[in-house]
Amino acid sequence: MCSIVDGILQAVANDLEKQKSCVDIAVKRRVAETRDSKAKLEEHLAQVLAEVKDMEVNIDKLESAIAEKEQPLKVAETRLKVRGARPNVEQCRDPAQFRLVEEVGGIQASVEALSQRLAASRDSLKGLLRRQLDLEEEIQIKANTLYIDEVQCGGLRGSIQIHSF
Repeated sequence: MCSIVDGILQAVANDLEKQKSCVDIAVKRRVAETRDSKAKLEEHLAQVLAEVKDMEVNIDKLESAIAEKEQPLKVAETRLKVRGARPNVEQCRDPAQFRLVEEVGGIQASVEALSQRLAASRDSLKGLLRRQLDLEEEIQIKANTLYIDEVQCGGLRGSIQIHSF
């Protein structure tokens, strides 16, 4: 009878050891997958940060381009206004007048196009910043997962001892 009980206890201990090994392998595989996933997220975050930097440079360039167009626009508008303020006899629709009207229209169209591109760039920047925050949050979650799996669970799993009978 004792030998039967000892045999059963030994079989149970062997099964427990086998299951412990299987779980250890699964945990190690899961930790490796989590590390890979975290590394990919960090690479993606680096790309997003580079895109954010590029977008900020692009926005600065667009803002300076718009600012550079303001002075010539003011000059052309002032010339047009001065020509319009002439006495009736001197007011005429000559080629210079037409060129000034064209110049003002061209500069205004250019400023409008730049403003639209600036608005689109700012929207893209907002999207990139949201993506950056999402990635940072996901990376933090992965880091927390790794801490739990490796430090907390690993410590507990390391203390598991199965006694053979």
